[in-house]
Amino acid sequence: MKKLRSLLKELPKTEIHLHLEALASVDTIWQLMKRHDIKHPGIKSKNDLRRKFEVKSLNEFIDLFINVIQSCFKENDDLDLLMRDAKNYLTRNNIVYAEIFFAPTKLVMNGLPFADMVRKLDLGAKSIKASTGIDIRFIIDVSRSFGPENAEKNLTYTLESKVDSVIGIGLGGAEEQGPARDYQAVFERAAANGLHVVAHAGEDVGPQSIWDALRLLKVSRIGHGISAVQDDELMSYLAEKQIPLEVCPTSNLFTRKYVDKLQNHPIRAFFDKGLCVTVNTDDPTLFNIDLIDEYMKLYDAELFDAGEILRLVKNGIYATFLPRERKDRIWEKAERIIAKRGYRLA
Repeated sequence: MKKLRSLLKELPKTEIHLHLEALASVDTIWQLMKRHDIKHPGIKSKNDLRRKFEVKSLNEFIDLFINVIQSCFKENDDLDLLMRDAKNYLTRNNIVYAEIFFAPTKLVMNGLPFADMVRKLDLGAKSIKASTGIDIRFIIDVSRSFGPENAEKNLTYTLESKVDSVIGIGLGGAEEQGPARDYQAVFERAAANGLHVVAHAGEDVGPQSIWDALRLLKVSRIGHGISAVQDDELMSYLAEKQIPLEVCPTSNLFTRKYVDKLQNHPIRAFFDKGLCVTVNTDDPTLFNIDLIDEYMKLYDAELFDAGEILRLVKNGIYATFLPRERKDRIWEKAERIIAKRGYRLA
């Protein structure tokens, strides 16, 4: 077990489903609360805030994410702290390339201009690249939670404020409140303008939500997708087309919509049926989980052996939006390390 963890630490990895605001540390949020003199009920010390981060229900999670974390970002320079936390997370997990969701709506409501935010994030990504070699790209979460009109506005902002590091849009937020059909025009326009398109689907709604994301939004990847296990035809389609699933095991266990324990997670069934399964954290700080831990949990639960874990790492590299030659370079480096350590891919 220790040998595999050590190998995973050494391997160059990618991550394609994590949210930038969910990388914010307790230290960062406390610093922002002090900086902006923000008061929250029940939070009078850093220890109170730390306890607030120990969420135990979906309602507590939403309250923390929107009403505490996102509400603390009042100035553009506040995003520097967020990028610092992202750098720390990516570095300790040896993630060399990440595609990170950024949800601008609440921060725009806080008074931060969209164009200034994305320029700040772009500069932060370039600074991290220069100092560490880690490459970051952003996917703008147009969000179901605020409705189709707001999603259209976020897309317009994205197209008017082009920066190198923003490569696509994603549909996140409350899946039950925002069916894919309401966002079809937004996604058609995004794709027509050269943006990659992805969507959370099948996280807490049945397989029809995934079908709609594929057929109506024409997404390249599915975030979560766990309800696909209820539909054999859908699993066959996903396997045939090799449409990546951005699976987040710890997150799925937390929401408890379809999974009550790790051993019952459909990730193994997806893998056995030939789907392109990737492993991600979703909200690392809020779930107190690192990417290396996600892989090790699957191994410790005896859902995957070491060779299969390495196959999942490879899937994660090739499911990115990187050019093929760049994917090959990352994987070739990983292969050399795997061979040197005496492991074999499943």
